[in-house]
Amino acid sequence: MLSFRRETEYAIQFLRTLSRAKKDISLNDVSRQIGVSFLFVQKIVRKERAARLVAAAKGASGGYRLLVSPKKLSLRKIISITEEECELLPCCCADFKCTKGKGCALKGRVSKVNVELLKMLDKVKLSDL
Repeated sequence: MLSFRRETEYAIQFLRTLSRAKKDISLNDVSRQIGVSFLFVQKIVRKERAARLVAAAKGASGGYRLLVSPKKLSLRKIISITEEECELLPCCCADFKCTKGKGCALKGRVSKVNVELLKMLDKVKLSDL
């Protein structure tokens, strides 16, 4: 079964929480709202800051805010921050070197399914969740 890591699920929840907040929100508040430890939320935020999806403001009314419109942020983009690849099989990756060459019965069919999956993930936006 295709599944993503918990980190990916929490990253989506974190961004969803930011997208619905009326003002900057602290990591403590987000941590409580989504039921994830503060330290784990910090780990997720580091990746999302590096990807330039979120920013922090200092001060008494500071906190985190989303830098990208929820209507433009795709599920595929979010997943790509926490997951190494978003392929059904390793052979769907562009840099995979298959030892079977053209004799593989799976790659062509699975690659088509993989392409459709990626298109669907591109269509689903943070604002849809």
